[in-house]
Amino acid sequence: MKKKTMLGLILAQTLFLAACSNPAEDGASETGQEDNQMEESVKGQNETTIIKEQIDSDYYRPVITEEGTYAPSENRGITRNLNSNVNMRMFEIDLMRHSQKYFSTEEHFFQEGQYLSADLVTNWLKRETTNQEDEETDEQMQGLNPPASDNKDAGEREPIVLNSILEQNYYIETDNGLKLAGVSIGLALNSVDYYQLEQYEPTYQQEIPRERVLEEGKRIGNEIVSRIRNVAGLETIPVMIGLYEQSSRDDLAPGTFIAEGLSEGSESEVSDWNKINEERVIFPLEGMQSAEGNNFANFRSEVESFFPNISGVTGLAHYIEEQIVNLEINVTTQFYGKGEIIAFTQFLNEAGKTYLPANVPTQINVESLNGLESYLNREGNQDEYDVYIFN
Repeated sequence: MKKKTMLGLILAQTLFLAACSNPAEDGASETGQEDNQMEESVKGQNETTIIKEQIDSDYYRPVITEEGTYAPSENRGITRNLNSNVNMRMFEIDLMRHSQKYFSTEEHFFQEGQYLSADLVTNWLKRETTNQEDEETDEQMQGLNPPASDNKDAGEREPIVLNSILEQNYYIETDNGLKLAGVSIGLALNSVDYYQLEQYEPTYQQEIPRERVLEEGKRIGNEIVSRIRNVAGLETIPVMIGLYEQSSRDDLAPGTFIAEGLSEGSESEVSDWNKINEERVIFPLEGMQSAEGNNFANFRSEVESFFPNISGVTGLAHYIEEQIVNLEINVTTQFYGKGEIIAFTQFLNEAGKTYLPANVPTQINVESLNGLESYLNREGNQDEYDVYIFN
């Protein structure tokens, strides 16, 4: 995944508004449900405008309302419950990236989800209920997590798998204005379930095997597609479902998408699930036996010997099909003057060209207590770094 400019990075991060909540253990929502909750009207073609200029082929152009504003997600404001900020960031960014397989950036325009309401998503994040008292509960509002089990020993339970739901809408431009052409739904799934059996008791955790994560993710994804077909305006719209396995609370690396699939036309489920083989590795905590891990070790050694106030040098490597496709390095240090920042950044420029793997998109972030001090970026087809030093 390429990262072009600081502006691109900022835009990518500020678009994130994931729908997350603390799922309740049992039952449906106690919040009153209005009869028209599922009747989300389609955005009128004359109610929106578009930004014509595309700053980069990796980024979607946003849809702007007729008032000239950016429309936030209908899920905005729901408690975010992902395990870390890096999971939150990559969940949204990677869903955009995988959506490009079906909805190209050249032809499509992006808008945050406008069809799945906050109340609806909150209910979907709960457990499926089997209580007879809840038999009349609207099936559209039923929880999607596995029902609670009464047969678990103390300290164990049926895990909560579904953690968060993210909706993205994609439009195309027609002679009559914008037309909805696709919807992407990201499902953030737990690899580790954290919970308390009773208030004030210790927090337990149990790992969820990848096979179970995939199984539950596909089941939930197909059920969501079936329910989406009952939403006004989405009856025949292509729906892409992506399964994101978030990393644990103590993991510095974000998670990755592990599967995706498309439901076309009026299909009520995903016709074919595609496995995604991706991994993110934090240097030097892991992966140091690889060629790029060795490159990073040499770079780190040079950096630490050059500047005495280094607090840490870490790298985030992104692999697709076991091939490195991006390397992001964070250097944390303490500076006392602008001269030090300029000198250190110039040194990093030379060290990066000497020691870091060529033909791999690479970013180097230099941070201090004051924030981001400088930034270096090199695309896979470049020999030189683009260097930014901030005032």
